[in-house]
Amino acid sequence: MKVGVIGCGGMGTWHAHNLAAQPGVTVVAVADAVADAAHGVADALDAEVMDGMAICSSSDIDAVLIASSDDTHAQFAVAAIEAGKACFLEKPLGATLDQAQQVLDAEVAAGRRRTRVGFMRELDPAHVQVADAVAALGQITRVRCVHRNVDAAPRDVDLLFAQSLIHDIHTIRWLTGEEIRRVTVHVVPRDDGFRDILLVAELANGAIGTIDFEDHAFAYEVQVEVTAAGGMAATLPHPRAVVRSDASEQLRVGTDWFARFEEAYRIEIEEWCRDVQAGDTASGPSVWDGYAAQVVARAGEIAIFSGAPADVVLPEQPRLYGGAP
Repeated sequence: MKVGVIGCGGMGTWHAHNLAAQPGVTVVAVADAVADAAHGVADALDAEVMDGMAICSSSDIDAVLIASSDDTHAQFAVAAIEAGKACFLEKPLGATLDQAQQVLDAEVAAGRRRTRVGFMRELDPAHVQVADAVAALGQITRVRCVHRNVDAAPRDVDLLFAQSLIHDIHTIRWLTGEEIRRVTVHVVPRDDGFRDILLVAELANGAIGTIDFEDHAFAYEVQVEVTAAGGMAATLPHPRAVVRSDASEQLRVGTDWFARFEEAYRIEIEEWCRDVQAGDTASGPSVWDGYAAQVVARAGEIAIFSGAPADVVLPEQPRLYGGAP
């Protein structure tokens, strides 16, 4: 299996090394808008530096992993899909809903699911344990997500949703199996932008999801709690050593999302490679999942600036992803 990697920043580099560790998989080409970044990964993995679109069209490359800047995701994904290649696409599908729609339309037109979207929490052992536990507890009534980042530089609200809250949106959809129909958003305004956000999501079956997000927190932390008719399940803190010294006891939480989800990132690449090598339909989070999450994110942005609840208006789910014929 010969793979081309587009985007050699932190995420792309991490994925490229995970790919190179898979049996029977070779990273043969990489691309990045920053030449030094591309050459750094290429030298480490003995790969060729190519143009991103050339990677998508090359007949010598079997699959493409896209971890470039958000505004380039759609163009590369559409090119890879139209070239008949398997694709691993980091979220979001595109920088705008129109771009996300282009990716969705391309895969539907191709008639086969060959794209996996990088919502890695589905494979995080802590999240999987919660999903397994709550499956025996009956109807889910509430999902509570807590998400803390340590970003020092303020981000625009669209980036907060596209880069961070979109993971929690997908978590709610994944755990409940329900679409989000309406969102209400409360923020604590600061001079440097939106850093404290509380999103309340109303689901199609009447359940509620909440996302408690802080962008400039004391540490990086992700937790989820699910309440159901017969009880509840919640993730435990990420296991770390307790250090005792100087008359105190300390448990380091950490600031790095790579470390927190290291196992999930490894497993998602392993599963994607297995699917591609077997010639199977892509498993895991789909393009529809990515599109639906972006529609919810856009509704969240509207709710912030309008100060009122915003409806989530999704088109009919294409048959390719399990929608009605």
